[in-house]
Amino acid sequence: MNKSILAICSFAALAGACVTDGMSSPRQAEAGRIDLASDAAGAQGLRPLGDAALPDKSCGMILWTLEGVRPAAVFRFVSGKEAEINIAGQPVMLTRTAQDGAAGFGVFERQVFESEDGVTVEVSARFGLGFDGGAYLEKGLIKVRDDQGWSMVAPTAGIAGCKN
Repeated sequence: MNKSILAICSFAALAGACVTDGMSSPRQAEAGRIDLASDAAGAQGLRPLGDAALPDKSCGMILWTLEGVRPAAVFRFVSGKEAEINIAGQPVMLTRTAQDGAAGFGVFERQVFESEDGVTVEVSARFGLGFDGGAYLEKGLIKVRDDQGWSMVAPTAGIAGCKN
């Protein structure tokens, strides 16, 4: 297994996801709305996706973080389509609004995605060792920010590639 992926997984186990505030007092969450301010216990962390595979004849990326002691796919982006993340068991569809850095397989080292209800997700990762049809993504971070400015950060690793 890639040493970088092991290092990221170890860091995730020790650090967990971090939540920061953009406001001074907790609020009640509206039904179905992501509200990181009322998440003191980290219950709104990233959860595994129901389907993390890339569709046939597509390119994109899949990012993992630790779910307990096992890696779990928590973010998927199919190039030219929407991205998906699962926050506290709630699937959130995202549109890419910005990108920067090295590119390959339809993804960039730094990307910003936004949902219709104001959730912003910043994804960063370095391209690592290549393999047939793709490359490992190392030293990744996912930063989720809700519509009130509260945010959480989780370390990730993953792959970018194309599926024939």
